[in-house]
Amino acid sequence: MIKIGDITSFISCPRLAYFRMHHEKGVANEYHAVREIFLSLRKGYDYEWAYERFSTLYPDSKETFTLAASKLRYSEELERIRPRAWEVYFESERLRLRGVVDEITENGRFLVVMLKKISDKFTFKERMRMTAISAISGIKEGYVYYAYDGVLAEFKETRKDRYNLLRILEKLRKIEKGFLPERREGKRCEICEYSDECNTKPETFASRFF
Repeated sequence: MIKIGDITSFISCPRLAYFRMHHEKGVANEYHAVREIFLSLRKGYDYEWAYERFSTLYPDSKETFTLAASKLRYSEELERIRPRAWEVYFESERLRLRGVVDEITENGRFLVVMLKKISDKFTFKERMRMTAISAISGIKEGYVYYAYDGVLAEFKETRKDRYNLLRILEKLRKIEKGFLPERREGKRCEICEYSDECNTKPETFASRFF
């Protein structure tokens, strides 16, 4: 079963998706911390409770949590959106796709938290993440809260979004079965937790046709 996180990993780098699907290390990053803070605040708890949740999963990552907490902005605009449920699990047997939605609102939309808004429009990676949520939940519209900017944005799925998602899922199913994509050089390689493994994994002729 493919996870929504596999889709965003694939868009960042197909090999990153491969290693996370087959050799997950469970390394904490700022997004993990921000998500725990956001959910805790939305539920009426505080930063201390958020750290209790975060440290249970990532016990040696206090610096990551502190850094994320120093950057997070909680906008009053969120108060106009009333939550119905948090951390709701969805699964589609037809798509073989699963994931957890941060929040379902009373007006029947989903709400997810992201770190930083880097464009006036949604990026392709953002659209695919939200389209995947729509696909498994059946909810076509939602909100994105950019925690480092304090900005709330609205999303609505399109047919093109769904088509692009299906194409990515086709490739991820190949990776899930063990197919190793071609290696791509990029800025992310310098900070990737799988750089050593990637450097030692040989490419094959077939990896070029992906």
